[in-house]
Amino acid sequence: MREVLSPLLLLQRFYVPIVLLLLVWATWRTVVRKDMAVGLALYFGLVIVVDGFLNTGIHIPGLDKGSIRYSEVCGVVLLFLRPAAVPAGGLRRAIGWLVVIYFGLLLLSVFRSADVMKAAFEFRTLIVPQVLALSIASRGFASAADYQRFLRGVAALVLLIAIWDLWDIFFDTALLHSDMLFDSEYSTNHNQGRYGSIFLNPNFLGAFAVLMFPIVFVAAANESTLRFRLLLWGALLALVFCLVETQSRAPMLAFAVMVPLLVFGPCGGISRGRRLGFLVAFALVFTLFMPGFIEHAIQRFEDPSLGVETGTVEARSRQSVWVYAARIVADHPLAGVGFGEPQFVSTMDAYGFRERYGQQSLDNPHNSYLQMSVYAGIPALAAFALANLILLARASRFAVTSGESSATPLIFGTGVGVTAFLAAIYPDMHMFTRSVAPVYWGLFGLLLAMTTRNEPVKRK
Repeated sequence: MREVLSPLLLLQRFYVPIVLLLLVWATWRTVVRKDMAVGLALYFGLVIVVDGFLNTGIHIPGLDKGSIRYSEVCGVVLLFLRPAAVPAGGLRRAIGWLVVIYFGLLLLSVFRSADVMKAAFEFRTLIVPQVLALSIASRGFASAADYQRFLRGVAALVLLIAIWDLWDIFFDTALLHSDMLFDSEYSTNHNQGRYGSIFLNPNFLGAFAVLMFPIVFVAAANESTLRFRLLLWGALLALVFCLVETQSRAPMLAFAVMVPLLVFGPCGGISRGRRLGFLVAFALVFTLFMPGFIEHAIQRFEDPSLGVETGTVEARSRQSVWVYAARIVADHPLAGVGFGEPQFVSTMDAYGFRERYGQQSLDNPHNSYLQMSVYAGIPALAAFALANLILLARASRFAVTSGESSATPLIFGTGVGVTAFLAAIYPDMHMFTRSVAPVYWGLFGLLLAMTTRNEPVKRK
């Protein structure tokens, strides 16, 4: 292995220059050419790479925790580039109000925390990027060509993430042995043969993969230009490769349920036979490049010793934390206990978790739906769930009744991706992360724009 890989180390020097060139080009397209589509893909890249991985920003002297993030600068620029607002129909207003209620309740929960400043900083770090992503994307793009450019930009981002993962799995482990291999945030998953690329946490990468695969799949099946079709095909291969290497069970289960829906669901002008043939060809190509991937992917399903999140003791398992989190929600159903991980840990201590197990609980419930309820009460969870149900019902109806519309494949693919993501977040905290949640809200906003653009508006 060492002899085969060593010559390829020469390619390492090109990765950062290529990333910088793409960054400069995307910035130029966004600012000079006012390209909203490339700008949103750039925003996703900044959120994932710069905010989530590098965790850096524009430093403000004397204000250590008040640095301006590069994604925030990009987001503000994109707010001014959005298409003009269209009159909102009843459905769009209803979904909009539900989302406002959800984020509003999370904001109010900040002021119920014991340490408001810590909670406010965590809210700014985790939730503000989500609000910004939704605000940017909720008006959609001006034309079908914009959606195509956006998906091509996303495909390029996916390839960069996959290259990092590939490098991590083969080169760093076999040759370089960097200090990252011994970092606690990385080494636990690495020792289990799981990789999260730039996301670090494999579960986050798995959720990102199931969120993006359907829309990229539909775009690839519908792409007529050869070079862009190859780009999208490469992104599909990269997404499944990354998903397999995460060995993340919830995303894989969501993916297994999603694939039949993606093939046989109503996708407008892309026939079921064409999608099935496309999927079979994709599976054959992927099997050629990664034989035995199914056995590798389901390894954690077959090994009971990997059932606990950290692989250690009962106190650090999801199940133990969920029992206590459910008690907290039962005792505080309307308003929750306050926002933030410190508030959650202190509440768990108050409920006797540390006394029973002799150590601190996990930092959060490791269930996005429980986490919403613990922080801000069941009304926040209800608002989030109802907004998604209404939007997905609207997308399903559009896909079934508007088969001839050119927007139907994109609406169908985005809807399937959002549905799979909502299933994948059940056993983890994806909705309270810097890297994954903003991408979800960006696609939520695009789906909202596409499904309500021609909604009838009642005149007073």
